[in-house]
Amino acid sequence: MADNGQGASEKRHWVRITRYCNQRCLFCLDRSTHDGSAVPIESVKRELALGRKQGLTRVVISGGEPTVHPRFVDIVALARDLGYRHIQAISNGRRFCYADFRNSAVAAGLREVTFSLHGHTAALHDHLTQVPGSFVQALAGLRGALAAKGLIVSVDVVINRLNLPVLRELLDFYIGLGVREFDLLALVPFGSAWRNREELFCEFSDPEMLRHLHRALELSRRRDLHIWTNRLRPEHLEGFENLIQPPEKIFDEVRGRRRIFARYINGGKPPSCQGEFCPHCFLRDFCKDLGGLFDKESLPPMAGPLCLDPEPSVAAFRFGAKRSIVDFAQFFIDSRYFAKASKCRDCALAARCDGMSVRKIREKGFSVLKPKKRSPDA
Repeated sequence: MADNGQGASEKRHWVRITRYCNQRCLFCLDRSTHDGSAVPIESVKRELALGRKQGLTRVVISGGEPTVHPRFVDIVALARDLGYRHIQAISNGRRFCYADFRNSAVAAGLREVTFSLHGHTAALHDHLTQVPGSFVQALAGLRGALAAKGLIVSVDVVINRLNLPVLRELLDFYIGLGVREFDLLALVPFGSAWRNREELFCEFSDPEMLRHLHRALELSRRRDLHIWTNRLRPEHLEGFENLIQPPEKIFDEVRGRRRIFARYINGGKPPSCQGEFCPHCFLRDFCKDLGGLFDKESLPPMAGPLCLDPEPSVAAFRFGAKRSIVDFAQFFIDSRYFAKASKCRDCALAARCDGMSVRKIREKGFSVLKPKKRSPDA
C-alpha cells in the first residue's frame, strides 16, 4: 500500500535511535559507527521535540536498525503524542514478522514502514546482509505489514553489482506481493561498501550495466507504481528524466556533512574523505567546484546548453564575510549542477559546452537538446 506520492516533497525530521544493527550488510556506509548502543529515551524525546518546534509533522525513525531499540514502540507513541501526523520507520523488516510487535507499533501510531530489501531470493539477500535466514524473516514481516490496515509499505533497494542484473526481477517479485512504492539507492562509497568495492561497485557508464538499470526503470511508466531514485547521476537516467531526484536534495547531503564543510570553508581543512573515494561519490562535482572556488576565490556559472537559446547571465560566486556552505550549494544547484546527454558526445560544440542544468533536464528532458553536426574535417 503506497501513499501515491503524497508528502514525497514534504520535509521530514530524521531521528536516529540506535547505533547497532542485527545485520552486517556488505554495503553498509556507517558500519564503523555501530557501537552497540541504543539512544536513551530522553535524548530521543528531545530530538523529537526539536522537530516539532521547527514545525515539522513527518518523522522518520532510523538507525542502525531502529526496531531493535528496546523501547521502539514507546518512541512511536511518543512521536504521536508530540503531534507528528506521519511516523515512518526505515527497517530491515525482520522484527515485523512478529505479529505482536507489528500490531503494537501500528497501534502506537506507526504509519509507514520502508523495508530495506536487496534481493528477491534468499541466496542473494542473505549474502548481501551476511545473515542467513534474514530473507525469510524479512519476507514474513513484509507480508504482515502489507496486510496491516492503514500501514503504508515501501521498499528500499541498494543497487550494486550483484543485484543490478536482476533488478527488474527483484522489483517484479515485490510488486507481485503488493508493494507499489520503491526507492532505488546508489551505493555510497564509504564504510563496508568501500571495503567490498571489488564485489559491489557497478559502473553505469558500462552499456550492459545501464541496460539492466533501464530495464528495471521501465516499470516507472506503470501508473500504479511509484519509483524514486537516490544519488543516481542524472546522465544515467536519460529517457527517465522524471526519476532524477530533485536538485534540492543536495541540501540534505550538505547538511548531513555540515561540520566537515564548516571546517573546510572556515578553517581550510579539506574533507577527510577526499581522495580515491571521490570518483564514486555523488558529491564529487560539488566538492570539485568548492575546491576550485578556494583556488580562484570566485567561481563562474556554467555555460550551456550552447545548442539552445542563450540563458541570462549570472554573476560568479564569491564567499561573503560570513561563509555559508548552504549559499554555495544554492549557487551550485542553480548554476553548476549540469549534465550531458549521450548525444552530446558527438556535438560540434561539446568541447566548450557544459551541458544542461539538472533542474531543466528534469523539467524538459534531454530530448530538447539539438546537437550540432561536426564538419567532416573536424
